[in-house]
Amino acid sequence: MNINVNSSTSSYNYILRNYYSKNRNASRTILRSNIDDQLLVTADSDALSKISKALRNIEYSSDNGVGIYNNVKAFVDTYNNLSASSGSSVSYDIAHPNKLLKSLVKSKADELEEIGISVSASGKLSLDKETLIKSSPRKLSKIFSSDSDFTQKIKYYSNKIYKASNLINLSTPPDISLPGTAIPGENTSSVIDAKV
Repeated sequence: MNINVNSSTSSYNYILRNYYSKNRNASRTILRSNIDDQLLVTADSDALSKISKALRNIEYSSDNGVGIYNNVKAFVDTYNNLSASSGSSVSYDIAHPNKLLKSLVKSKADELEEIGISVSASGKLSLDKETLIKSSPRKLSKIFSSDSDFTQKIKYYSNKIYKASNLINLSTPPDISLPGTAIPGENTSSVIDAKV
């Protein structure tokens, strides 16, 4: 039994913006380059957590094809967003759960492939709409619903990244000293002279 999908771009964009409710601009590819990495990681991890929760609770039936398709597409796009935004993080608290997230997805590559989600060597996901809509609701439920630990783990790692992203600067390691400030134990005469 196939799922029936008559989704429009506008309904997908509406759903995605709702998942990105804390920073709706982060849901738009064209605007992402203007947003700070830390804000992107925070927005992406929050959205992925929400999507994972929605996938666990969605009704997997052929009558809910639009809802299933839009949420699976949102999962793929947001996962890729988070992978890109957190990829350059120098923080262990971001990099480690991100690595575990990628390992989890790669471990499910065969199951995901069966429903139209391909996992590249770099870990990026791509969605084949035709394969997804030909998948049975039971097969989709097996991967995403609350009966599976896949979405629970996705939510767990996303939450860890979200919490860490609110506490640290992701783009650069902390400076020991800033220009014009003295390091304890150093001769401060040049710093004082510079301020005069």
